[in-house]
Amino acid sequence: MGRRKIKMEKVQDTNTKQVTFSKRRSGLFKKAAEIATLCNAEVGILVFSPGNKPYAYGRPSFDLVAERYNNESEDSDTGEPSSNGRGNRARHEKRICKRLNSIMEQVEAVKKRGEDFQNQLETAGEEKFDKPIEELSLEELKEYEDKMMNMHGMIQSNISQMQVSSTLMLLSIDTQNN
Repeated sequence: MGRRKIKMEKVQDTNTKQVTFSKRRSGLFKKAAEIATLCNAEVGILVFSPGNKPYAYGRPSFDLVAERYNNESEDSDTGEPSSNGRGNRARHEKRICKRLNSIMEQVEAVKKRGEDFQNQLETAGEEKFDKPIEELSLEELKEYEDKMMNMHGMIQSNISQMQVSSTLMLLSIDTQNN
């Protein structure tokens, strides 16, 4: 049994519509990935399912492509010529600065959260942790260990977020400089 041609008309059955959407969406995203790879193009696709759920694909990321689209349309709205090299460079630097400021704000927020977590750890809210560790019971030590492990997990998560943000920033600057 081979593939058969499907007549192009609106699907009426709700279940069939959802299945068709899911299959076609994955094919659409696959084609977008191919064109991005083959042509080194920036691609952004946003589709809404029959149930109004949004699905997005972007290369390098949907947010970057959408931001670039918005910036380009703003430039065309103002009537600025896009062939002006110095103007493009200035707008490019402005976007990079804006993105860098955004990342720096995120880093500051993560630092603040880390300080808050540290304060919470230091003031665990329970007097039993105010006494020296040697005086804690086995049960209290296990509870203390659990709190420390939870705090360690949150710190590791924050570190990972910061690393990803800095890597994305470096990649976007690298990509834009090339």
